Amino acid sequence: MQMRHYEIDRIKQAKQMYYASIGIGEVDNRSRKQSYARAAFAVAFRNYATFEELAKVLKRDHSTLVYAIKEHDFRLGYQDYIALYNQACAVRDATDLEPIMVYNVSDLENEIKKLNEMVTELVKYKELYLTLKKTFDEF
Repeated sequence: MQMRHYEIDRIKQAKQMYYASIGIGEVDNRSRKQSYARAAFAVAFRNYATFEELAKVLKRDHSTLVYAIKEHDFRLGYQDYIALYNQACAVRDATDLEPIMVYNVSDLENEIKKLNEMVTELVKYKELYLTLKKTFDEF
């Protein structure tokens, strides 16, 4: 997948602003403060880049982002994480970026319903075809 260089550069700049605003340097370790800082940033910016792009910005694997998103609600029980997440959101809101993926769940459910109906209809046509084929093969 081709990265959107301008947008990714903007996210990198936002990451630098974020780390400066929270008063810690970006260090490649697994300390609680560092991992919470990365996770908060990842969750705040998840709709502005693909997981692959955001993982490269954070110098992590995309599974780290999946885990951060999965644990987000749980981590909101910790004041230090809440502060980091709120700051990441403030930096995100100050950055001029357009979301890349906005999903409406009801639209997706309707699309799935239509696709399931289409599959059901195709199965009927397949059965009819096989019945007709068998009939013609007997002649």
